[in-house]
Amino acid sequence: MANIIQRRTYELDKPMQMAKMANLVKSYVVKNNLYVPIVGKNYVMVEGWQFAGGMMGLYPRVVKVENIGAGKWLAQVEIINSKTKETLSSGFAICSKEEMKKKSFDEYAILSMAQTRAIGKAYRNLIGWVMKLAGYESTPAEEMKGKIIPPEAENAPEATKNAKNGISNGK
Repeated sequence: MANIIQRRTYELDKPMQMAKMANLVKSYVVKNNLYVPIVGKNYVMVEGWQFAGGMMGLYPRVVKVENIGAGKWLAQVEIINSKTKETLSSGFAICSKEEMKKKSFDEYAILSMAQTRAIGKAYRNLIGWVMKLAGYESTPAEEMKGKIIPPEAENAPEATKNAKNGISNGK
């Protein structure tokens, strides 16, 4: 019975609790590989943001999804306190087939990514500083565009990193 999980809700207005929670979030994100290195900085994926929110008794609620034309979807998400049912934050996001990597995606995937981005944004608006405290960038990974470097390549020798990023050694 040594593995009994203690249920605890961390409170946003208690800095010492948030510092302790940030360490737990960091451990969880690393253990579950829930971050993406982009141009030398680490961005947490939405599952990591949801984990952090869950530790505070927060959950996302999709308020609106709207087709705004030509394969473009808008989503709005609110972050809700599970005890009080109060809305603490809101986030909006768009996803479109016009995006470089989304041209061949089915419409349901475009709609889903709009929701995923809105969830990340809503959490970021409220607890972005907690992710910074945990050592990550305060922008959710799903919002970032740029060269993604797989975590295993982060520790690779410089020549291997350069090759993966399209940089030659001048030869």
